[in-house]
Amino acid sequence: MVHVNQNNTAKQPKDKRNLKYGSLSVTVTVIFVVLVIILNIIVTSLSSFYGLYTDMTASGFYSLSDAFVEQMDDLLNPEGGSPVHLNIVLMCEEDYFASYGYYAPTIYRSLKEVVSTFDNINLVAYNTTVHPELAEKYKTTALDTPALDDIVFELCDENGTALIDTPAKKFTSASFFVSDSESGSLIGYKAEERILSAVALLTGKVEKPTAYYLQGHGEPTLAEAPEWQEVLELAGFTVKEINLAVEDFENKNSDDNIVVINCPKYDISSSTDFSEAKKLRTFLGTNYGNMIVVEDASVPTLPALEGLLSEWGLGFGSSVTDDKHSISGSGAGKLFADYTKTYNLSAENKDMPTQILAKLFGDTTSNLPNTVFSTPKEVIVSDKTNVVSGMNASESTFSLLKTYDTAITTAKDGSAKQGSVTMLGVSRIIWEMNSDEISYVVALGSGDFLSGEYDKSCANRDVMFELLNLMWDNSVSFTNIEYKEFDDTSLTDVSTAAANTWTILCVAVIPVIIAGLGVVVYVRRRHS
Repeated sequence: MVHVNQNNTAKQPKDKRNLKYGSLSVTVTVIFVVLVIILNIIVTSLSSFYGLYTDMTASGFYSLSDAFVEQMDDLLNPEGGSPVHLNIVLMCEEDYFASYGYYAPTIYRSLKEVVSTFDNINLVAYNTTVHPELAEKYKTTALDTPALDDIVFELCDENGTALIDTPAKKFTSASFFVSDSESGSLIGYKAEERILSAVALLTGKVEKPTAYYLQGHGEPTLAEAPEWQEVLELAGFTVKEINLAVEDFENKNSDDNIVVINCPKYDISSSTDFSEAKKLRTFLGTNYGNMIVVEDASVPTLPALEGLLSEWGLGFGSSVTDDKHSISGSGAGKLFADYTKTYNLSAENKDMPTQILAKLFGDTTSNLPNTVFSTPKEVIVSDKTNVVSGMNASESTFSLLKTYDTAITTAKDGSAKQGSVTMLGVSRIIWEMNSDEISYVVALGSGDFLSGEYDKSCANRDVMFELLNLMWDNSVSFTNIEYKEFDDTSLTDVSTAAANTWTILCVAVIPVIIAGLGVVVYVRRRHS
């Protein structure tokens, strides 16, 4: 006789239901978790590709301001004119730039938002490590090599092809940030000003600062010294000759203007209230202008000009030679700079000469090109206590480039002295701390410093470009566009503790609760 276990038979449907619902709960939980993971991957990818993020900082540090968007739109879509198209060019691939160094990641986020906001702006990324020829057209000098974190702005047509008749504007990543005038530490971010400035300069929508080239004292004209006009224009200046004996500086208060005094044979006038010396003092001290004075061994002593320079802690001395460190066949008259005298990368607190030369040479001390001084004349750099400035001002004087210890300085009486002397000295006055009101005066002891003879193998022009960049870094002021201070990047109305709490809640607590509910459902179904 066959016996049927009725209890087992009765339990089978229930077991099937338990198995069915228990398996279903596990399946739903697994599917939910997988969907969350997939959604996270998709959102992360879209965020990376399109630059999507939420800016919770009080100052909108990572966002484009309404003023920026409005003024950029005016530049790109001028009323009654054709739309302007722009390429923003990176010297490396996007992924590499986005994680390169200290500056680039923040800049990349801003560039992505700019590109997503304006249809006529393209982001172009070259791999100049593999294809260095792609960076050639962006060189300013023969020795200039665009860095991997440099950013280039160029005009293009609607298809993205660069317009060759308008030189591109190249900027370092560091120029997107604001440094403290005294310490050099970073205090803010000025991407909006930098980007607007680049576009405004490329489109000719702003007035460039002026480089006045002094005449009337036996100086070579711009036609006789075309290298000065070339370098000044490449640096972004409008170049004009001026004779202060019969002219005056234009009536505009611009702290970006400069005056160049290139190897005068005769002194400036200083005996009247309308003298050239008085006009130059006003240009520097009232209008916050800048000045470059060049002399070589052929220039006689010029008392009035020397008096003006002495107010800035600078002056000129005697002729210099060096038969140990000079160009062969030059009669010891074309000597080399000794970078070790002023370029100290190992110093914990880097001084101004090191900061300038580090930018020039890319933070390296190996395989550096020579800087040459022809028919050289010593530059005198005195203590900054001789510099006359205002109550709130900060002054500094320093030697940027000096000779080797083997240099011989020969005085007019024939006496000679051996030792390193200054060939390029700089004086700086910050009229108001952390403002644009800064004046530089440069004394250079070499008449043909910018000669094409040194262009391809020496750093002469690169040095001059760095000095001109100190005086004007191609930044333009715009209404309601200010740099965003680092001190103002805290979360709006959200404390750090609250932010941490919300992060833990979203990242850990909620997923754990969901997983726990899935386990509870599974266990209860299995044992019910």
